[in-house]
Amino acid sequence: MYLIYFDESGNTGTNLNDVQQPVFVLCALAVPESRWLQVEQDLHVDIEKFFPTLLSDDFEIHAADLMAGRQSYKDIPLDNRVAFRDAWFSVAVKHELTLVYRAITKKRFQQWVHDTFGVGIAINPHVAAFPLVARVINDWLDSQPDSPLGIIISDENKEIVRDVEKSIKVLRGVEGSLKLGRIIEKGFFIDSSKSLVLQLCDLCAFTLRKMEEAKAGFRDNALHHGGFALLEPLVYHGDEALRDMLEWITSEEKKKRPGTMS
Repeated sequence: MYLIYFDESGNTGTNLNDVQQPVFVLCALAVPESRWLQVEQDLHVDIEKFFPTLLSDDFEIHAADLMAGRQSYKDIPLDNRVAFRDAWFSVAVKHELTLVYRAITKKRFQQWVHDTFGVGIAINPHVAAFPLVARVINDWLDSQPDSPLGIIISDENKEIVRDVEKSIKVLRGVEGSLKLGRIIEKGFFIDSSKSLVLQLCDLCAFTLRKMEEAKAGFRDNALHHGGFALLEPLVYHGDEALRDMLEWITSEEKKKRPGTMS
């Protein structure tokens, strides 16, 4: 059994014109149930080591604040913050965790939405990214010894809870390339402050977004390069079945908007 943690970075909802966050990334972090407790413990050790004065019941690692030196981290030197990031990524490397992610350039996605449904229609890119990532995770699970099952765990995000729940339910029941045959139960939504692994997933998603923004020609900050190097060996690139998925998303969205035209 694998615990599949989902988190996103660059989420501006249906506002796809935010110049500060031009790319949306949805990231999945796969953790074997046999290693979950040790991963949590190792992550906690690093918090105690780097941020002993910040420890409290409600303390949470927020990737954007950490790397920008905001909020709780405003008095912590940059070198310490970068070293902490690398230590947490090294925990993922040590335990041979697997990352799957999908980056969506918001302007390009907005154009696809307008071409497919018409100007004036707005769709959160999470709706498109989730089934693409889930499909690759499902195939990855199927490729592992004994084809283990997976349970999806996400941060509590009221904007997308209903869409994620529906996607899991529908895709588990379809036949063909989109079927989520290795995903069991429904999606579980938890408070990220209660899960260090979910906070690690948030840090991965943030770093991968910065990498994808640089690839797309947006601002490249060398601050993130060390993080890229640590994460890249963990990333699994599978077949998203993009064409099939876009057709499915189009069909599902048009059920909500029967008057739209292709």
